[in-house]
Amino acid sequence: MIFYFAGTEIPSHRTLCAAEQVPHTGMSYMGLRRRVKFAKPWSIAEHYTPDQSVLLDSGCHTLNRPGVEVTPEEIQDIATHYDQFVEQNIDRVQAYTEFDALPMGRDWIEARRQHLDPEKAIVVWHEEWGLEVLKRMADQYPYIAVGQGTCGDRDIIPVLRSMSRTVRLHGMGFSSPPLMLAADWYSVSSTTWLSAAQHGETFIWTGTEMKRYPSRYKGQARKRHRTLITGAGFDVDLIEADDATENLRLSLWSWRHQIDHISQRHHKAVTDTALPPTPPTAESSATPVTATSAQAGNERATDAPATRVKRLLPGIETEEFTHRYTDPDSGERRTRTEHRVNAVDLNVRVCDGCFLAKKCPEYQPGESCAYEMPIRVKTKEQYIALLDSLISMQAMRVFSMRMSEEVEGGYADPNLSQEMDRLAKFVKVKSDIEEAGFTFSMKVQNKGEAEVGLISRLFGPKSDGPPALSPAGTVSAEAAFGQMGIMDAEIIDEPAPRE
Repeated sequence: MIFYFAGTEIPSHRTLCAAEQVPHTGMSYMGLRRRVKFAKPWSIAEHYTPDQSVLLDSGCHTLNRPGVEVTPEEIQDIATHYDQFVEQNIDRVQAYTEFDALPMGRDWIEARRQHLDPEKAIVVWHEEWGLEVLKRMADQYPYIAVGQGTCGDRDIIPVLRSMSRTVRLHGMGFSSPPLMLAADWYSVSSTTWLSAAQHGETFIWTGTEMKRYPSRYKGQARKRHRTLITGAGFDVDLIEADDATENLRLSLWSWRHQIDHISQRHHKAVTDTALPPTPPTAESSATPVTATSAQAGNERATDAPATRVKRLLPGIETEEFTHRYTDPDSGERRTRTEHRVNAVDLNVRVCDGCFLAKKCPEYQPGESCAYEMPIRVKTKEQYIALLDSLISMQAMRVFSMRMSEEVEGGYADPNLSQEMDRLAKFVKVKSDIEEAGFTFSMKVQNKGEAEVGLISRLFGPKSDGPPALSPAGTVSAEAAFGQMGIMDAEIIDEPAPRE
């Protein structure tokens, strides 16, 4: 997928892209028209380096917006000059979009297509025209552009996927990576990367995805990714000071990594689709296959493919233990052997592929990681020891961030506040574990003399004190039962009735 970094009709953006060796750039004719009077021919070849491919966008979205008042005569004059501009620079542009001024009507736009270059021209489809028009365009033109707002409709995605097999699709104004992955786009253009300077946004490629932070979170985001930004070769002090050029450099770097990541996923999807069918399962492949020789016509048995030996996933091991249980049928105690799953040190990281390869003191080309993490957490003591380690590490991080906060003027850092909250949670978890124990509580309620029960008579305020002791030092039964309100009585056996 080709990604055109648009907005380079502005000289500073064009110079930055040239300095950063951006291979694909985009420019808007209408944007250039607001800056240049065209007193003399404006040559794209004179303003872009020879190794840069250029997408020329007509910029008609400025005329198609609601509330824009331009007369049909003015639009016709602009369209005529755009055609001349394209003709003068046709050898230098990689592709260009048609002049799709919606105020002039669809018939006017379609009538102009007969003069387009069949290889470099991109015809533009608009949502209000309907899907049937899009399908007809796919039968007539090899290069079709669709806007991001149009692709928000889920119904159009399957149509675009089907079209991408026969035509080249161009995404106009795309800023959504999931949308770029939704179809097989031939090219995409966007000015979103300029938001780093225009709106104070921050784009940071983290190694697996691109984070986009709005202006209100830029301070927190830049502090959080300070190490990553510095490691990528950028001046983090200039970025935190809102230097437009340095923030645009970071944005360019992040977007280029994002596009490479999307292109790799597209390539992997195509490769997986082209793979041969899945071989038969072990059960079906156990039967020998009978093949017929083409020369002799005799049959011979071929060997079944060997079944691969399965192994445990790296980072996992099992251990046996004896489980004792009661047989529900016989009631007897029995034992059986079961297996527990444990997480162990993965130890498959290779120095050449590690993201710390440039800074690791133990880096050796072609070797596996020299470090191991022998951690076992099964007992309460091991659990508490792990929490102690986490609390110590987190406390060091908090104090280090606190010093950084003071050095930078004492402004409250929200990242530091989050780490302090995390430290407090660790401390509370350890405290709860250490204070865990058995607690027995009993509630006694006295609602009146008539309802005083046995427990309240013994332990409540209405008790008559401890039971009297016998001369031998023991509690007499009469005293004990008397205080409990139990009357001494004689049991009389009643005679059986006569028959």
